[in-house]
Amino acid sequence: MRAISAIILAAGVLLATALPASAASVEAAVALQPSARLEARGVAVVVPTRVMCANGATGSLWVQVTQNVRGELAVGDKYTPSVPCTGDHHKVDVTVVSRTKAFRPGVAFTSAALNVFLAPDSSGVFEEDREMMLVR
Repeated sequence: MRAISAIILAAGVLLATALPASAASVEAAVALQPSARLEARGVAVVVPTRVMCANGATGSLWVQVTQNVRGELAVGDKYTPSVPCTGDHHKVDVTVVSRTKAFRPGVAFTSAALNVFLAPDSSGVFEEDREMMLVR
């Protein structure tokens, strides 16, 4: 009986040391609004987002906009290294500049990812994807 207990204990220790420690999650959210404003004749689009992350956390935001413009893709993205983390919802306008061709009024596909870290070991990535109307 002792041999079986020793084998089970040894297997448990090996399994526990072989698995990586996972970070705890932190409360946060990101939401893309239904429309965005074109700027500079479509060279850029201002994407309104709402973010919420726990008070004392640090957060960063990445937004990408992709649109089919006459059979070719207009694509741009923007990384915002710091967003407010107070536990309340905040509006964050992200200006995305096209890397290819100009955006046009109409439907575009938009993605957002909010990365949040709360010391000592809580973190999470919160994402939203949606169709968005680009307007002048």
